[in-house]
Amino acid sequence: TVLLELEWVLRGFYALARRDIANALRALTGIEHVTVEDRDAVLSALSAFEAGLDFADALHVARSTRASAFVTFDRQRARRAKAVPLSPAVELLI
Repeated sequence: TVLLELEWVLRGFYALARRDIANALRALTGIEHVTVEDRDAVLSALSAFEAGLDFADALHVARSTRASAFVTFDRQRARRAKAVPLSPAVELLI
C-alpha cells in the first residue's frame, strides 16, 4: 500500500511522468536497507506500468499469481491489460 500511495502522490501531486515514476520506484526497490514486500511482484507491476497499465491495477494482478485468472468489470482495465503480458491473464467479466 505504501508503494501505491507513493505512485499516486508522484503522479497526482508532483505530476511526474510515468517514466520518472517508474524510475523512482525501481530505484527504491534497489536500496539495500529498504524492504519491499514481494519485490518480484512489484518489479513485474512496474514493467506493466511502464507498458501503459495503471500501477495499482498492475500490482493487484502481479500479486494474484496463484489465481488462474484476474477478472474485472472494468472494460478499460481489461483492454489495457491485453496489451501487456501478465500472469494471470486479465479477463473482462460481463
